[in-house]
Amino acid sequence: MQQTIQKQVEIKGTALHNGKPSRMVFLPAPPGTGILFRRVDLPGKPRIPARVDYFKELPIMCSCVGNENGAMVRIIEHLMACLNAFRIDNLMIEIDNEEIPFMEGDAAFLLRLVKEAGIKVQNAPREPVRIKAPIVFKENGVEMTACPSDVLRVTFFASYPNPHVGSQSLTLEVTPESFASEIAAARTFCFESDVEEMLRHGLLRGATENSALVYGEKGLLNGSLRFPDEPVRHKIMDLIGDLYLLGAPLLAHVTAFRSGHIAHARFIKFLRKEAGL
Repeated sequence: MQQTIQKQVEIKGTALHNGKPSRMVFLPAPPGTGILFRRVDLPGKPRIPARVDYFKELPIMCSCVGNENGAMVRIIEHLMACLNAFRIDNLMIEIDNEEIPFMEGDAAFLLRLVKEAGIKVQNAPREPVRIKAPIVFKENGVEMTACPSDVLRVTFFASYPNPHVGSQSLTLEVTPESFASEIAAARTFCFESDVEEMLRHGLLRGATENSALVYGEKGLLNGSLRFPDEPVRHKIMDLIGDLYLLGAPLLAHVTAFRSGHIAHARFIKFLRKEAGL
């Protein structure tokens, strides 16, 4: 059966890139709504569905949805991962910024927010997407596959020239329990050169030393790891979130090699076409 939340909850924080305050409110939504953003700070309070049809390919490393008039919400991947894992089908998300609060670059605060809201089972069937045969997507050195499965299982192969990250891989069956214990606390990561590039473009105005793990030539430049393989766990979080832009729960074993948000969105569109959805 479809699910929404039991009660309204909200959180306030700071946007990572524009540095402005961001207030996000979760509201229960009726069956068939899907995940829907509403920009309450803009005229007409435009609604933006969290679906791959509305995905915007941006030069910054994040997932973003927007409409034809330029209204958008970006850095939604951690939120979508949490909603996917906890099987929340219908939710209205009001937000007064083009970015959701970032906090420490993980999904732990979103996990707490969902638990505070509670989950309500609705009187409507949940209709997951199933595939009948393997689907293979290749583009610019990225390879992603989806194989038939009765559950959502993800495998990620990460590979970076920085030896302190190197090659990491992990397979996870996505459940509320596995997400809470194995994925939610994994923080976003980047490299020192990425930080320099984003600062040159006027980004990271709301960043703190706790916003992400930053790797340099000699190793981690801030903090300490929560998991020995924290980077690949965060990549799995991103993948789980981006897969929910399909607009329905996916039951498949998805593998990804060196992929990012844009590749994930293109993969979803390819999967939809190949599966005749």
